Amino acid sequence: MDIQKQIERFKKGYPFRVLLRPATVGDGIRKLEEHESRALQGQYEDSLPEINVCKFVPASGAASRMFRDFSTLRETFSSDEPALSLEEKKTLEKFLSNAAGFPFTELLEQKLGERVEKIASSGNFGLIFDTLLGTDGLGYGNIPKGLVPFHSYGAQLRTAFCEHFREALGYISSRGTLSMNFTIPPVFTEEFAKEEKKAVSFFSSEGISFDVTYSVQNPETDTIAVTMDNAPVKDADGFLLRRPAGHGALLKNLDELCYDCIFIKNIDNVAKDALLPDTVKWKKILGGLLLSIQRKVFRYAEALSSQWVSESLEREIISFCREEVFMDLPREFSGLSGADRRNYLLNALERPVRVCGVVKNMGEPGGGPFWVERGEEKSLQIVESAEVDHNSSSQRHIWESSTHFNPVDIICGVKNFNGNKFNLSDFVDSEAGIITEKTLGAMKIKALELPGLWNGSMSGWITVFVEVPSTTFNPVKTVWDLLKEPHQVN
Repeated sequence: MDIQKQIERFKKGYPFRVLLRPATVGDGIRKLEEHESRALQGQYEDSLPEINVCKFVPASGAASRMFRDFSTLRETFSSDEPALSLEEKKTLEKFLSNAAGFPFTELLEQKLGERVEKIASSGNFGLIFDTLLGTDGLGYGNIPKGLVPFHSYGAQLRTAFCEHFREALGYISSRGTLSMNFTIPPVFTEEFAKEEKKAVSFFSSEGISFDVTYSVQNPETDTIAVTMDNAPVKDADGFLLRRPAGHGALLKNLDELCYDCIFIKNIDNVAKDALLPDTVKWKKILGGLLLSIQRKVFRYAEALSSQWVSESLEREIISFCREEVFMDLPREFSGLSGADRRNYLLNALERPVRVCGVVKNMGEPGGGPFWVERGEEKSLQIVESAEVDHNSSSQRHIWESSTHFNPVDIICGVKNFNGNKFNLSDFVDSEAGIITEKTLGAMKIKALELPGLWNGSMSGWITVFVEVPSTTFNPVKTVWDLLKEPHQVN
């Protein structure tokens, strides 16, 4: 997108998504019976030796937001006469009383040369947080979240990045190879390479070879920032300020992967070993459902493309579209001629497929599954809060009525029935981007985000939502989440 088009977009804005209703169990969300789950898990396990599988993990995000509370304390203690607010005092007390529960405390104390309690007793709190967050210490205020230790197994300290290796061993390895792709900031390539060697050394006894690749967000997808009056903002050197355009820019990275089955998961959604069996089980179930759906899609698309479809097969395809993948066929569909109906069905099925695990809404910030209207089309979409017009009472009511949450537990099929990979950019809703407000020093600015990877970038995909247990969702959004039971090993 060139500069002038970006400025016009800032002026014009993006339209809100038009919510029709939340997706619920039986109306857009499938809830699998136990016998179905067992069968799908078996199908995936039986198919694994014959397919190519990969895990795609966006791992570029910095840990700064995770350590925001500690950064605030660090800033306060950096002043000559620090005066803590009541909230900061509570944060400090919470940290000191729980220091032993953080997996990184031993590393922190090695850097400090003393125990945290001893330094705290002398009142030198600034040293603690400088060492934890500063580049001369552990650097957690700057490094990617994937490089932060999440779990401590005695002498074995595992970062979020490392835990993805352990988890993937349960469901990714195909023909003796485990393939993963991580998107990373290029300046941390060396650090991720070191962590990869460590992870491989931890798990090499499993008898699996690791095929780990890295990709970076293409700088060409960066967008400019503007003032609140839509004037381009320049940096200190006088050049246009460019910013990463959100995770929607990673569609190019995903599009470069050519596998039969691609699992997408956030870098911070990992749990300790004791909880892995449930996670692995449901990954296999979702993978089995994707393969099951694809087999039907491929058979139907091949028949439709041949222009020979019996009336009974057409009825079977229509039933599949409506009942198994919750497609909303338009009212005028039944009035089309036979050839037009078949062309419509072929176009509806010749798309990438995604199976998305969703958990019951627990009040977590983030998106959820909804029925969305765009023009005459009604479809299932993952929608973020920023895409909704909360000033509209009806839209706000629909948003607040959501029963399920999107934990980013997505399995993708990106090939057609001929085995050729789709061009994923063909299925993007270009009107589903987001304009957000940011700050640059004391100045408010506006930033442009491309259609999100699992939002507008996948709008044109066949989408299947499946309810999964909350035990499979264990994110670490703030440092305090590491104190929760799913992350406490000992």
